[in-house]
Amino acid sequence: MPKRTLNVLIFGGTSGIGLALAHHHLALGWQVTVVGSRADKINALTTSYPPIRALQYDLAHRQNRQDLLTQLDHEAVSSSNFNRIFYCAGWYLNERMTTLTQADSEKMLAINLQAFHDVFAWASEHLKQNDGLKNTNDPLQPPIRPALICLASIAGVMDYPYASLYAKCKRAMITTASAYRLALSPFDIQVNCIASGYVDTQTLRDLNNGDTSHKPFVIDEQTAVHHIMQAIEDNTELAIFPKQMRYLTGVLNRLPKPLLNALMRQKLDKLP
Repeated sequence: MPKRTLNVLIFGGTSGIGLALAHHHLALGWQVTVVGSRADKINALTTSYPPIRALQYDLAHRQNRQDLLTQLDHEAVSSSNFNRIFYCAGWYLNERMTTLTQADSEKMLAINLQAFHDVFAWASEHLKQNDGLKNTNDPLQPPIRPALICLASIAGVMDYPYASLYAKCKRAMITTASAYRLALSPFDIQVNCIASGYVDTQTLRDLNNGDTSHKPFVIDEQTAVHHIMQAIEDNTELAIFPKQMRYLTGVLNRLPKPLLNALMRQKLDKLP
C-alpha cells in the first residue's frame, strides 16, 4: 500500500503551544497548516519554516472565521482532508486586575467560546468526510484515527460560583468537547480536551513581566506537547496536567461551594 500523507490543522498555531504542536507534527512528517491573526507572526513563521502553511485570519471576527472555513471547504474538494484538527486559539486578560471593557468582553467571548463553537461544528463535519483510518508513513505503526482536539484550561476544571468570564468559557469548552466526543463516536472520530496548568509560553511571560517562576507547577512547552500527544494516543477525554494540578483541582472541587468560593477569591482566582 502506498504511503499516505497525514495533514494537521491548528487554529491558533502561530505561537505558544499551538506552534509547538505544529513543530512536533512537522518533525513527524505531517503536512501542517496553522491559522493565526497577526501578520508579523505569520511572516516570521513562513520565513523560518517554509513547509508550514500559515493562514492569516482573525477568529475574533465572525465574518473572518466564516471566510476561513469557506476557503478550507473549497480546498478540501481538491486536496487531502485533515486527519487531525486542533483548536488552540485563546485570549486571556487578568480579570482580577483589570475590569473588562465592552471590547474586552466581546473579544474574550468571541475567541474562547464563539469561534470555538464555529470551528468545532465545521471540523466535525469535515472529519466525517475523512476516508477512514489513515496509514502512517511507517507501516509498523498503527493507523491514525481522525481526531478533534481543543485546548481548554485548568481554570475551566474548577466549579465554583465566583469565576471569571475566561474560566466560564473554558468550562463551557470542556462540556462541549465532551458532547462532541459522544456524538462523533459512531463515526470513529475521537475528541480530546486538554486542560493544562501553567505553561511557560511567551504569552504567560508577557503577562508576568517576563518572570513565571512564581507560578505553581509551571511546565515548559515541550513537556506540555508530550502530555498532549500522550492524551491523543491514549484517547483521553479530558487530560489535566501536570499531575500536581490534577490532584489539587480534584481536592478543591470536593470542598463545599461557599468554602471553595472564599478560597478562590483569596488564593487561586483566575487561573490562566
